[in-house]
Amino acid sequence: MLNNKNNIISSLSMVLSPFLNYGQTWRLVINPVYSLIMLLGIGICVIAANWQFSKSQFYMAPLAQSVHVQGQYLNEYTHYLDNQTLNGTPGYAVITPFKYDSAIYLINRGFVPYKNRLELPVINPIVGNVELTGVLKDYQKPMLLNDSLQDPVFFRMQFINNKHFSLMLNQPVSKKIFHLESGPGLEMSFPDSQPYLNHHRHMGYAVQWGLLALAGLIIWFIASIKRGQKQ
Repeated sequence: MLNNKNNIISSLSMVLSPFLNYGQTWRLVINPVYSLIMLLGIGICVIAANWQFSKSQFYMAPLAQSVHVQGQYLNEYTHYLDNQTLNGTPGYAVITPFKYDSAIYLINRGFVPYKNRLELPVINPIVGNVELTGVLKDYQKPMLLNDSLQDPVFFRMQFINNKHFSLMLNQPVSKKIFHLESGPGLEMSFPDSQPYLNHHRHMGYAVQWGLLALAGLIIWFIASIKRGQKQ
């Protein structure tokens, strides 16, 4: 068995062989199955890099100013956004449509824990005309392998889809999410995020995925080079 030094030399020779044997005939041979697998992996890396870059830009957006709205909760359409945690406790973010003048906004009312996955928490309805204070934020849909699956628990959702609410209410719903800071209906508040740190963290992830895509492309190209006959 070769020692570590010989292994390094052997591996380096394999990588540099197309360039060390200058003067010989080399050709690019495309193996369909191998190429499909490699290009699929490269494509996934590119998509992930682009998604992480978009997330980094989202956190660099200017901080939103608090706004006040007055209207009514549409309690019967309250949904529960899954995969939320607060101080290590799993739960949901409570999302309730809110009628403000002629517009409909989705209110993120904060966090509620759950006892089991088969029963949704009980949220007291807020009736009458109320005034809320909060911020409007763009919503970043998480990257899902399959976003067409229906949750077995009605009114529980894996991501916020304003079109889903628009169909239920039979009128347009704002794409921006109103994050409740104070007012009736507020549950446990999520801690404020740190935009600067989040920006650099997601940018770092984007660079990592981009480098993986580049490395995969180089490996696929080198592996597809075959030595031919001399002229």
